[in-house]
Amino acid sequence: MAPAHNSGFLSELGDKLSTSPHFIELPQVEGRKAVIGICAMDSKARSQAMAAVLNGLVATGRYTVVFFGEKTILDEAIEQWPTCDFLISFFSAGFPLEKALQYTRLRKPFSVNSLVRQFLLLDRRLVLETLRHAGVPTPNHLVVSRDGGPNVPATVRRVVEQRLGLSLGLFDHEPPVQMIDQDTLQIGDAIMRKPFVEKPCNAEDHNIYIYYASWQGSGVRRLFRKVGNKSSEFHPGPSSIRTEGSYVYEEFIDVQNAVDVKVYTVGGDYAHAETRRSPVVDGHVRRNSDGKEMRFVTQLSHAEREYAKKVSSAFGQRVCGFDILRASEGDSLVMDVNGWSFVKGNEQYAVDAARILDARFQEALRHRWVARFVDADAVGRLTYENTWALKGVLSVCRHADRTPKQKIKQLVSAPAVVNLLDPAISEVILRTRADLDRALEALQSVGRHDAACAQLADVLARKIDQPGTKMQVRSQPVSADKQTSVQVVLKWGGECTHAGAVQSQDLGERMRKDLTLLNAALLDDVAFFSSTERRVQSTVAAYAGAFVGGQSKPQITVRADMLDDSSAAKPMMDKAKEQLCGFFNFDGPLSENPYYNAECMELPADMDENPYGFVRDMCELMCRLIDRMEANFASLTPEGLAKLQSDWCCGETAELFRERWKKILADFRSVDKKTGCVVYEPAKVGELYDSLKYDALHNRRFLEQIFKQTDESSQSAKEDEEERVEQRSIGEEGMEKEEFLEMKSDKDNSSMYPPDPLFAQKEVRQLYYKAKLLFDYVTRREFGITPAERKAIGVQASVPLLRQLIADLREIGDASKGPQTRFYFTKESHIYTLLNLVFLCGMSTMVPYEQVGELDYLTHIIFEVYERKADVDANIDSEYSLRIGFSPGASCFHVLDVDVDSNHALKVLPRRNFTHHMSLPKAIGKLQMLLDESQ
Repeated sequence: MAPAHNSGFLSELGDKLSTSPHFIELPQVEGRKAVIGICAMDSKARSQAMAAVLNGLVATGRYTVVFFGEKTILDEAIEQWPTCDFLISFFSAGFPLEKALQYTRLRKPFSVNSLVRQFLLLDRRLVLETLRHAGVPTPNHLVVSRDGGPNVPATVRRVVEQRLGLSLGLFDHEPPVQMIDQDTLQIGDAIMRKPFVEKPCNAEDHNIYIYYASWQGSGVRRLFRKVGNKSSEFHPGPSSIRTEGSYVYEEFIDVQNAVDVKVYTVGGDYAHAETRRSPVVDGHVRRNSDGKEMRFVTQLSHAEREYAKKVSSAFGQRVCGFDILRASEGDSLVMDVNGWSFVKGNEQYAVDAARILDARFQEALRHRWVARFVDADAVGRLTYENTWALKGVLSVCRHADRTPKQKIKQLVSAPAVVNLLDPAISEVILRTRADLDRALEALQSVGRHDAACAQLADVLARKIDQPGTKMQVRSQPVSADKQTSVQVVLKWGGECTHAGAVQSQDLGERMRKDLTLLNAALLDDVAFFSSTERRVQSTVAAYAGAFVGGQSKPQITVRADMLDDSSAAKPMMDKAKEQLCGFFNFDGPLSENPYYNAECMELPADMDENPYGFVRDMCELMCRLIDRMEANFASLTPEGLAKLQSDWCCGETAELFRERWKKILADFRSVDKKTGCVVYEPAKVGELYDSLKYDALHNRRFLEQIFKQTDESSQSAKEDEEERVEQRSIGEEGMEKEEFLEMKSDKDNSSMYPPDPLFAQKEVRQLYYKAKLLFDYVTRREFGITPAERKAIGVQASVPLLRQLIADLREIGDASKGPQTRFYFTKESHIYTLLNLVFLCGMSTMVPYEQVGELDYLTHIIFEVYERKADVDANIDSEYSLRIGFSPGASCFHVLDVDVDSNHALKVLPRRNFTHHMSLPKAIGKLQMLLDESQ
């Protein structure tokens, strides 16, 4: 890594500044910190990487930060944007770059990155021309311009010519394009042979194609922005180039070790570099426990460091990311320049970046920017506050990582058990040891004559000492023969894990830092609310402790009425589950399935319009694996089992693992006593999927080994480790060309889970993929299949919470009240029902319902209220805007591909905007209509 900064360079820069006609020495304004303005789309401006650097700058005590925010950037005139001394502004999708450029002309802040030269980054033709002029090597390339050339504003052309001495080409000539033969492309008089790369000229279009030569087997690999754990797909057979649009065609470079190099500059003298597995290998993304693509720090050569300086200087981007290809022949070529980029998850980089930016800012402050400070009257009139300030935050959050939940449900009419329930109430939950002992005694007293009570007694006796064991006793309608009965639900597991505590603390600390940067006053009025469940209370305790930063003990209010399960929606949910069960147990054409609703039950492509066949095949796969597990338990000694996994966490043992998996199969598949037919219970896929995720994180070694063939599982741990090391070596050094170009059929399930050294047990990978597919399909529909059902269930299940949120929003919208923050922690069901209500109340959402995936641990829905304060002079009252954000929690598309750390914890994914800004009174009205419908 290059040195963080060069004192000689800064000294020389100071000498230049002191003699520059654009700077003069002015006295410091006492008592005022310099203001750093962040003018970018929220997803970038509020990223963890940005926060890490900004927190480093704020920690110096010399700066305050003001976020412009999307509401201001998109809706306000630039005259209403906040004033700042230093500006961090950069383009991303949806950002009005021209508008931001006008702002810099008006206010003339010190801009970290040149806005005018960011226009160059929007077109790959301009990027390549600028790199060529700067003396930076790139792959050999040809250009096809069918759009008349890049749209370059006159200002950009003038600045580029003045600063770089470069006259940008027009690219308005469209030479003839043809494929001379299967492998040869001709553009005008120029020739390029496959393999070559086809890149859209629009730099925001990441649909890049790689065409292979006939001697390589032909075919095309299509690269795209990461979707889950995939970044490209291979399509076999002959293929033609795209004939519409403008493209850059580059010579395909055979790179060293099948890796790309990502370079991040901070100024001209600092460059951090990381390698990642090239997406052209197999399109399979490997991730770490933070959910980030796995990358490894690498050293840059002297030539590569010089390229970094030239790229940063030519494009005027102090903070800049670009990509290098290290060719097998030894040359390094720059293939893309991305503009503003921070390294994710690297603490040392954040420290270095903050230090370098601080040095540059202080140097600029010592030579005050003339146009900004020369008019003292103007300084007094300008405001450093944002037009729209974040005034309130309401977060509804699911609990953190837990052990697998398990339960047994039975109808019991034995008086000794019925008497556990007071006739005056409809339900009782027995949690204490004394209550559970009393229940066990009642069950055992009738167990000899009642099979249901005998099963309950057996399980309760074995689980009574486990944390979280509880028994629910619910009243049932009196039967036709006037017999009184109760439903007994015995539950165990579901406890917050050590990973859950780590996740909660991390998220709480991140939220505190985020709100501190946005509006520190939000920390002055904070309240935490929890359900009665132990895993939820453990989550909120860890989260709240990290959020307040140890300054005081957080007060947590338990609200069972608002955050516990509601039985009001149970009949409707049971009806939805019955329809799903019938749907997946119908063995016949989909068009004849009586439970099928074509509008609301469209099947994923990988179910092949055969829901019954899908669950049958999945169950058969599960049976094979569990048979192997039983064979391995029978053949392995206790010492042999210990070799598979010696350390267990969360109170697990090998025997408990075995018992849990056998129960999963028994619950998922049963035999109808009347017909003798096998019945599958799709609602039980949650237990299977939960166990697969849990074991992949906490018991990965055992999960991979216990389901192997008996002779395989008996190998020593040392041999297994040697095999893993060898696989990793192969993965890092790259593949042979035959493997590299292996053609895979889309119908071949193995293409969905390619072999990976992180988890090589193929059949467990297949089971995971099938279980996740079924889980994602079934779980959301358990809360209503049609929109009307989802709405009815959502309202019935969430009335108290919805009422509280509306009250909070109204209070935040009161101009006489101060900023406030509220956290509501609950379980998965409340998150699903609340999200359904957001979709169905008439708000404009940015994410289609079908694209909302799994709501994993610590999923949270955030209501953010922004205030525009009253302006008496302009006769403008206070105005309030609501935007809803959403994070899918500690989610990962394929947890078996994650390199798990010692905490066994996945990081919570960043929030993203779920709705556009909307008037707060209008939003409250839409939510209130839902309440009114429930009356």
